[in-house]
Amino acid sequence: MKQTTLFLIIFLLSSFLKAQTGSSKKTEVLMLGTFHFANPGLDIAKFEDANIMSEKRQREVALLVEQLKQFKPDKIFIEAPVSAQKRFDSLFLAYKAGTHKLGRNESQQLGFRLAEQCGLNSLYCVDYTDVSFPMDSAIKIMMSNKQMDMLQYLQGNMQKEQNDFNEQLKTKTLTQILLEGNTENVYRKLAGVYYFFLKVGDKNNHIGSFIASEQWRRNIYIYENILKNLDGNEQRILVLFGTTHIAMIKEMMQYNEMLNIVPVSKVLH
Repeated sequence: MKQTTLFLIIFLLSSFLKAQTGSSKKTEVLMLGTFHFANPGLDIAKFEDANIMSEKRQREVALLVEQLKQFKPDKIFIEAPVSAQKRFDSLFLAYKAGTHKLGRNESQQLGFRLAEQCGLNSLYCVDYTDVSFPMDSAIKIMMSNKQMDMLQYLQGNMQKEQNDFNEQLKTKTLTQILLEGNTENVYRKLAGVYYFFLKVGDKNNHIGSFIASEQWRRNIYIYENILKNLDGNEQRILVLFGTTHIAMIKEMMQYNEMLNIVPVSKVLH
């Protein structure tokens, strides 16, 4: 009986979504995970600066935008809080008018350039940041519970990630870096990385579950914000976010019958 009810709910939801869009045609979604061009130093791992404003990198940015332009997105979603929408609208209008010099972050370097070249009127701010990641507390709990093997593993992985990425910055173009960072293997690793913390502490401590759930909660809010900005008439959309976010949102988005995720390798080359 319960299974029959579940199937009925799924059928009704599917019918409702198709009725809302007026078509069974799926919207193509390009999910491009990036590193932070402006390198604010807020991530756990510390990376070298990509020198995004250098002449070499600016040529690479222009080439990257030219490739993304071929996808022809109807809407572009960026990693900026919903509350920043008016500010970004103002900056984008100023950029199109020639009175705003692009900032170093990927939302402007890629997002603004692409939106302008595609004739879009705005970009959509859909980030959600009202979350907490008590990493310092987690490390202290590892130490107090003598979980030194976990701490060493965490530190070793972060160091390797830093070294690998810093080497990429020295030897690869932006397109090459983004292609290598947007593969199923990388997504799988990033989507599951926060589960590492589940074993932190003893049986009476749940800080690891809290950290993991906060990361997933943040990304499901982002996914919600994306969906609430779709009217069903979009043919193609671009989601431009940090790669860890993309890995998690992609996990959620794959269950949406109205969306078709396009591999980054189909657009960048």
